Amino acid sequence: MSKENEMRATGNLNRKSSAESMDQEMREQIEKRAYEIYEARGAEPGHELEDWVRAESEMMQQTKLHRAA
Repeated sequence: MSKENEMRATGNLNRKSSAESMDQEMREQIEKRAYEIYEARGAEPGHELEDWVRAESEMMQQTKLHRAA
C-alpha cells in the first residue's frame, strides 16, 4: 500500500471511530435522560418507548440549537 493510500485509510478509520464515539455518547445521553423522565413520572413501568422518544427529541433539539449558535 502506498503511503498516500495508507494515510487515507487511517484518516477514514479515525473519522469512523470518532463518529462511532459520538453516536455512543448521544445514545448514553438519551438513555440517561429517558431514565430521568421515567423517575420524574414516578417510575411507572410501561412507558419506556415514550420516555425514549421524548429524551431523543430533547437531545436532538439541543444538538440543533448548539449547531445554530
